[in-house]
Formats: sequence, C-alpha cells, structure tokens
Amino acid sequence: MGAALAALLPAARFVDGDDHDAPSHLPYPEQWALALARLANLIATAQDRYLVIAYPLEQDSYEQILAACQQRGALLRVVTLAPTLAAAQSDRGGRVLTEWERQRIAQMYLEGYATRPFSDLVLDTSDTDAQSSARQIAQWLGR
Repeated sequence: MGAALAALLPAARFVDGDDHDAPSHLPYPEQWALALARLANLIATAQDRYLVIAYPLEQDSYEQILAACQQRGALLRVVTLAPTLAAAQSDRGGRVLTEWERQRIAQMYLEGYATRPFSDLVLDTSDTDAQSSARQIAQWLGR
C-alpha cells in the first residue's frame, strides 16, 4: 500500500521500515532500534518531497520519528491502517500469512497498534485493496 501511495504523490519515495539490514541474530529490540536510526537518518537526508514510510509505531518510536521531522522542518502525518482483526489476519493481496504472522497481528491489535492516539488518520482497509486505500490517503493529504 505504501508503494501505491508513493506512486500517487509527486516526488515521493516509499521506504519499508522493516528493510533495516540489521543482523537477524540480534534481539528484536536491537533490530528495531537500528531500524528507527535508519529511518531518522533517511528523514534527515532525504531530497524527496514526500517520504512514505511503512513502519508500526509505538509512542516512543513515534516521538523519535517526530523529532527527526521537526529537526528537518518536515511535516509528519501518521496514517494507521486498521482493518478488522479478521481481515488483517486473512490472506489478502495474493499474500499467504504464516501462523506466526497471524498470531503477531493479534498481539499487535491487543497492544493497540490499530488505535494509536497520535494517528492523524485511521483507515479501515477491510474492504479495500492497496490502490483504493492509497487513493483515499492521497485525497486526504490533498493531492
């Protein structure tokens, strides 16, 4: 969905926050710290008009991303994709989820990822595809 949104915005680049190149043997908290450092560096050095970053935010990671944006003078807009739990755990868009992924999604919903208080837009994507969702977000952004 992020790549579809970036394709609709002028001078935009999509960044998958999970592509952090952190060694997989590191504990998850260390991998996440490296991912956030990479994202903050991308924000600081980007030449693009828009960065569309796909990354699940907690309050502390949101604050780090916000600080990086503020330091650069960039505007941060947080869009939370929040399909129903059943839709999130289903095989959509040609992707088959593993049992571990289904369990992780349930855990993330319990942890409140679908209802973050810092979200500027919460979008129920249960009944839409990536292109439709991207168009909705682009319209919301005023593109």
